[in-house]
This record gives sequence, structure tokens and C-alpha cells, in this order.
Amino acid sequence: MPRPHFTLTVATSLDGLIARAPDDAPHLWASAEEQALFFADVAAADWGVMGRNTHTVADRPDRRRIVFSSRGGGWMRPTQLWLDPAGLTPGDLARRVAGVRALGNGLILGGTAVHDWFLDHRAIDRVHLTVEPVRFGTGLPLFSRHPGPAEDVLASLGFRRTASRVLNAAGTRHSIWEPQAG
Repeated sequence: MPRPHFTLTVATSLDGLIARAPDDAPHLWASAEEQALFFADVAAADWGVMGRNTHTVADRPDRRRIVFSSRGGGWMRPTQLWLDPAGLTPGDLARRVAGVRALGNGLILGGTAVHDWFLDHRAIDRVHLTVEPVRFGTGLPLFSRHPGPAEDVLASLGFRRTASRVLNAAGTRHSIWEPQAG
């Protein structure tokens, strides 16, 4: 079974934060344009992968989800698998859900620890990044060991921007990033 393709879709503040606190829902501060792109990504994915807090903030019983939790838990709903990611690989995720629906295209939905897990496994194949024109000052970074504006962080980690556009008059920017070959 080939490793699935994983896209990190994320909205950040100008200062590179994905939320002010673990229970801060992006739909409360993200633009309508970002939300439209987000929901298009969700609809196109086979499975969403997220942490327990992200799941709790936006619980959707109708969505296929793999929820990372150090407590594990197993199949909490027919299409929602909770598991402890320690010792697992991205390919293991596909094997765990294959009986429900194949995982060819996974969507990484957060939070920071989930982003870190995929980064550590070199399994972020594409990033859909929206930068909203707000500053939080403090909060949760895109990656725990790499603070700063998201575009700078991605470039420092070896990703390259392949597309970019302004989404609205407020200056919300959306860009696509991919790992550089080599």
C-alpha cells in the first residue's frame, strides 16, 4: 500500500499563530474566503487528521476523521478513529482506516502537535496556507520548534511557494507550498 498524500491546510495570523488558545476556533477569526477554501479542501479529502482539541472545537459526526490522542480510544464513531500516534507512521494511518474508506488523500487539520508529527515524518506533501491580516501576539504556532510568520517558517523548512494570491480587500493571502526536491 503506497503512502497517502497529505496536505496541510491551515490559516494563521500574520505572526504565524494558528490559534490564540487550544479552544480557539478558526472560523471565529478567519475570513469567509478562507473558510470557503478550507471546506473545499475538506470535501476533497478522504480523511481529515487532527488532534483531540481541534476535533472537540469543531466536532462533526458526519466527517471521516483520524483523531490523534495520547489516550487512544479506537473507533469512537463509524467514521472516526481515535489513536495514539506514538510509534505509528503515515502509512500506518492508511492501514488502520482501509476497511472503512481508503486513505489516498489525507488532510492535516491541526493542531500544532499534529503538524509536528507530520513534519517529523516528512509527510507534508503540500501546504495550503492562508495568512489572515490579524496579529495574536501569543498563541499556538504552526510548528512547535519553529516560531515566526508561517511563510518564513515554511521557506526555512525547505518548502517553496508554487502559487499565491490575495483573497479579499482586507489582504488575506492564500498560497500553496511544496517540499523542494532533494
